[in-house]
Amino acid sequence: MGNIELDKITFSYGAPEDEPLFVDFSLTISAGEWVAVVGPSGAGKTTLLKLIKGLLRPQRGEIRANSKVLPAGTLNHFAACVFANPENQIVSPVVAEDVAFALENMGLTPEVISARVEEALRWVGLWQRARDFSHHLSGGEQQRLILAGALAQRKSCLLLDDPLSMVGGRSRMEMLSLLKSIHLEVSCTMLHTTHLLEDAFAAQRLIALERGRVVYDGSPYDFIQKKELIEQLGLEVPAIAQLVEMVTKSGLAEPGEIASLTQLQEILTVSQQRKDNETT
Repeated sequence: MGNIELDKITFSYGAPEDEPLFVDFSLTISAGEWVAVVGPSGAGKTTLLKLIKGLLRPQRGEIRANSKVLPAGTLNHFAACVFANPENQIVSPVVAEDVAFALENMGLTPEVISARVEEALRWVGLWQRARDFSHHLSGGEQQRLILAGALAQRKSCLLLDDPLSMVGGRSRMEMLSLLKSIHLEVSCTMLHTTHLLEDAFAAQRLIALERGRVVYDGSPYDFIQKKELIEQLGLEVPAIAQLVEMVTKSGLAEPGEIASLTQLQEILTVSQQRKDNETT
């Protein structure tokens, strides 16, 4: 597993005299932790992932992966990255070949590559399309393909930039379930950005960014009760927030008691069982 540390990072896209996006920015992600990052456009979500991966170089400060300093100009080999637009990351015309591309660059044997490609494609539900052309996949399937490529590398850290941006409805729920399975079974550190608060509830920790500053760091379920902050960030209050509020106001739970979807389900189940017992 991989821990990530950003120590007093300063980063600017422009000239040195331009206002930096991050100034003396510090953040620690513990090994095995699943963290969701939310915030408006321009808050620094994607930039944060690129800094951790080593695709961008900070002007000041240190980035450490697995307690080792990431030297300027080098990639973080502990982390695999999946960005929002899969078309920009697909490098091979055939599905299986695309997953194999990074593994070949890692110098793995053909036998190991073949086994990992099958395992990763089965995991994301694309094994039946292994020989199909990548451009024949839907946007959501292409996101699954890029995720498969990242999983096949077996890195200790997964950096996911809005991985559900092209998925809707039932497929969105399936992808969220897939991410939960990945986190549990692979035991990797996972950092994912999202523009929808619903996608953040599966994570253990939520970080909200605004103009390169952390304005919230804590439980996703505590965050949804901060309506003024949510509105300030231009985010939508999810329907589940209203349900948590109703449960709290009804006296079924204390304010701040609900810290996960499992807890919410348990409270509602117990409440229903009590009603059923009273009517029998």
